[in-house]
Amino acid sequence: MEASERNGNLVFAVNGDRFELTSVDPSTTLLQFLRYHASFKSPKLGCGEGGCGACIVLVSKYDPKLNRVEDFSVSSCLTLLCSLNGCAITTSDGLGNTRDGYHPIHQRFAGFHASQCGFCTPGMCMSFFSALVNADKRNHQDSPRQGFSNLTSFEAEKSISGNLCRCTGYRPIADACKSFASDIDIEDLGFNTFWKKGDSRETKASKLPPYDPSKDLVTYPEFLKSESFTCLDSTRYSWFSPVSIEELQSLLNSSVAETVRSVKIVVGNTGTGYYKETHRYDQYIDLRRIPELYLELFRS
Repeated sequence: MEASERNGNLVFAVNGDRFELTSVDPSTTLLQFLRYHASFKSPKLGCGEGGCGACIVLVSKYDPKLNRVEDFSVSSCLTLLCSLNGCAITTSDGLGNTRDGYHPIHQRFAGFHASQCGFCTPGMCMSFFSALVNADKRNHQDSPRQGFSNLTSFEAEKSISGNLCRCTGYRPIADACKSFASDIDIEDLGFNTFWKKGDSRETKASKLPPYDPSKDLVTYPEFLKSESFTCLDSTRYSWFSPVSIEELQSLLNSSVAETVRSVKIVVGNTGTGYYKETHRYDQYIDLRRIPELYLELFRS
């Protein structure tokens, strides 16, 4: 039995490094932990409402029954740290950095002049990376051209529709993202540092920073897959994670809800950004583990 299962600690990974916390304030957001406790500075605090995208990171969850990893982007300014037990988080500096080399997303953002002040760029990169990961996990009849992905131009541009930038005018950002698209006409891409006027289509494509899905899409570390995760110890975290409607109802009718001054029911915690909540809650109830509350979408 792994330590995380035995003691109910909060265990997760950030950029491939394992973290285990014996206790934490349940109101702590992922962004607060990343910037002020773990020194990952690429996610930024912009609006604090989940609306600007400057704080976006990738969260990966592993389903041992299906042996499948689910990847999705979140606003780390709203996501509560306790909701990420057993998850892996990837930030922009986890994709690439000066020490390990930059990811093709970083290189193409730079080459297409998609970053000016740079404040929003890490969130842009992670929003696009999330779309890239999920597109290249889908089954396709035809493989994309070498150096390109399974994303379409429309999907590439749509992936950053929730990110705000006040510097670039969005055209160079969209071009950097669409340069990965399988259906892009390379002549439609704007000014960049990769090719010269008069280069052929083939030459232009070959000069883009190479992208290889088999190397660039690992999001969930193997060491987390070997661990077993249970609910957090509610006596230390003030955090409850019911796994069924019946358990939730029992919890709400129990002495837990009656003896504390305030209880907050959370999923994505988006209400914090909208209502500007400033008071502290005594207990948190997380609904993420209740399967009846989820709608599974199947694609042909």
